Amino acid sequence: MFGLLKAKNPYSVSAKKVYGRLLTHIRHEEFYSKYSVPDTLDGRFDLLLLHCYAVIEFMLAHDVNGRAEKFNQALFDAVFADMDQSLREIGIGDMGIPKHMRRMMKAFNGRMHAYRTAEEGESFEGALRQNLFGTVDAPEDNDIRGVAQYSLSLHAFIEEHNSFEKVLNGELELPDANSEDLNNE
Repeated sequence: MFGLLKAKNPYSVSAKKVYGRLLTHIRHEEFYSKYSVPDTLDGRFDLLLLHCYAVIEFMLAHDVNGRAEKFNQALFDAVFADMDQSLREIGIGDMGIPKHMRRMMKAFNGRMHAYRTAEEGESFEGALRQNLFGTVDAPEDNDIRGVAQYSLSLHAFIEEHNSFEKVLNGELELPDANSEDLNNE
């Protein structure tokens, strides 16, 4: 009932579309075979966050009238509404959901901060090693460098093939999994 009194985010539908595009994109085998991203719940979640980071930063860089903040909040909400449902589907009970959601939200905020800090002078590869490859005992430097290069290519691709208004309307273009944009060496 109290949700009826709360104003709905005007970008909820478009953010869900962008989230759907990101989910589809991170399912490409290339990430797990070529770059050895862990094909686990944690690995996929971290890969999703890396892609969310690219979209969030793009939107902030091209913000018009504060709309990026609302869109980014709607994207965050879409991610975590789906994560809640996913946790339930894998058998996490009602009592355990809040604990898992808090941990995942903390991870989301931590990754966004780590990647932003890394772009501002720290080692982006170090941030990837600690986060995306954090569950791997001894990740290969080549895999980490490959994902770092891919991430740069992803940011450039989003910049070149999208506009603020386009993404705001849920129309995010991402590189094809078999294109040179993804397969940089």
